[in-house]
Amino acid sequence: MQMMNARRPVVPGLLTGILLLLADAAFAGDGSPQTLRITLGEYRFSPAQLRIPAGQPAILELANSDRFTSHNFTLQDRDGGLDIDITVSAGGVVKVPFTPQVPGDYVFYCNKKLPLLKSHRARGMQGTLAVTP
Repeated sequence: MQMMNARRPVVPGLLTGILLLLADAAFAGDGSPQTLRITLGEYRFSPAQLRIPAGQPAILELANSDRFTSHNFTLQDRDGGLDIDITVSAGGVVKVPFTPQVPGDYVFYCNKKLPLLKSHRARGMQGTLAVTP
């Protein structure tokens, strides 16, 4: 007796995933909040480069992948109208709504530092948000 192969074809699942990504991108351009997912962990942000149009509502979804270390997401620029400074506990996820208004490149970083050690930022935990016109 022959065993039937229970595996499903990969192509339909792949196509569904691509269509969902395209739909998400299409809705992000209509004024609906765009979700920017960022993983914080191992003294880095992933991805470390983000891009969003000015005036586009967004939700930062910050997920800390470290098991014991809390991290912080700091994105502050008075001229750019950005003021985000939030801690994400180890293993935690935080969602932060914001709408960038002024085009430019803005640095975000983790401001955590233990006494006598380098800060998380000095260890390379920073990135850039590009706000396009």
